[in-house]
Amino acid sequence: MVALSFGSCKKEFLEIDPQQQTAVDLVVVDLPTTKAAVMGTYGLLQSVDYYGRTFTVLPDLIADNMYISRKNSKRYITYDQYITTTNDGSASGAWERGYQTVVNSNIIIAKGEQLVVPETQAAEMKHLIGEAYTLRALAHFDLLRLFAAPYNATADASHLGVPVVIKSGTSKEDVISPKRNTVKEGYTQIVADLQKAISILPATAPVGFSASNRGHITHYAAKALLARVYLYMGDWVNAETMATDVIAANKYTMLSNANYVTGATNFRTQNNAEAIFEVQYTATNNLAQNALSSFLLQGASYGDGLATDELYNLYKSTDVRRGFMAKSKRSGSGGEDPAFVITKYNNISTYEEGVKVIRLSEVYLIRAEARAKQGGKDAVAAQDLDVVAKRADATAATTTATGQALQDLILIENRKEFAFEGHRLFDLTRHKLAFTKYRTGGLTIPVSNNSLRTVLPIPLSEMNANPNMEQNEGYLNNK
Repeated sequence: MVALSFGSCKKEFLEIDPQQQTAVDLVVVDLPTTKAAVMGTYGLLQSVDYYGRTFTVLPDLIADNMYISRKNSKRYITYDQYITTTNDGSASGAWERGYQTVVNSNIIIAKGEQLVVPETQAAEMKHLIGEAYTLRALAHFDLLRLFAAPYNATADASHLGVPVVIKSGTSKEDVISPKRNTVKEGYTQIVADLQKAISILPATAPVGFSASNRGHITHYAAKALLARVYLYMGDWVNAETMATDVIAANKYTMLSNANYVTGATNFRTQNNAEAIFEVQYTATNNLAQNALSSFLLQGASYGDGLATDELYNLYKSTDVRRGFMAKSKRSGSGGEDPAFVITKYNNISTYEEGVKVIRLSEVYLIRAEARAKQGGKDAVAAQDLDVVAKRADATAATTTATGQALQDLILIENRKEFAFEGHRLFDLTRHKLAFTKYRTGGLTIPVSNNSLRTVLPIPLSEMNANPNMEQNEGYLNNK
């Protein structure tokens, strides 16, 4: 589990190979090296195995929003067919990038908190450590979402989660073989890390970068992520409180109906007013043919992923979000015709297109759900829902539903708002809902509300290397 890959925006900063016992004297010894280490950790999130593609694609593909074209590059086809095995490269890559993010964050925190820097640098150093706490929490949270059943799968969240790793060395002697913690233990650590980050990240303005730079974590980004974590835990009161803090801060603004899909500054624009935290790319630092736009957009490198008919038909004709899809055909011979092609990501020239980790519309829907689940707050929950629904569809009627009907509308709005952003599977599983997995040619796969295959397999390489690791139940006889 010791695997470091620190990189700055444009080039690699340092690689530590535990097999080589590489010296680590240059890691986190002053403010510049700490900044470089934090930037390198952000760089891990850019990976094709993390937010750059896999973590964004799989939750829609495994669920009911996306399917793989019959004309494909063989990427993710096992997930499309629900036949993934333990030696799957995408699962292995996601596991590795997640734990590399954890290990990097551990070292930044451990070494950074021991550093004595000039008083003029103290505030920025503190901010960097706060970013590292948030990144560690985010990585553990994402690993739990992919490799473990939801928090509420057991009454006390005592089921298997993922290893919680909060101490990391930098030599081969420090390699560990941890057991899987319970999901409850994982979430407890995530909450603690985010609370720590919030306590040391200044609420007034970030230190070391502009507040308009949404590629860095700020005080309110940590609060927004904590609101989501509380929601997944079913802690409705704290989810509402955190979401309210973010909304009331007035640091972020919803994009307008006119600008959301096609405006000069729209959903795809990096550092737009609605983004709270996003994984960013530049013209010289991007995934090129492996980018989301390359995988989804027709006429790009692959164009494998297509939207399901059911999803497209969920939108009214007056809903601008329908503009993130188009009724067309799969490019090239042998593809689906017609098909609903995905256009939510479309920059295949410079690839300067951020992947949204969390944005203001989600915070409104987090608060809407948290309020609706508490009871007695349906009216204000409906108001939050309408902020998102009416932005997308100016003709939408004011929501008057209450009770379960209101909660159902909030779930549907989440599906429409965050299609192709890596949310759908987790919304279905945490609500314990069965669904239909759609495939090309009208084929379908019924997925039960307790399916073992909505959770990814622990990679075979990890199982072979770590004698203390336990495989997920759905893959016990799987190779």
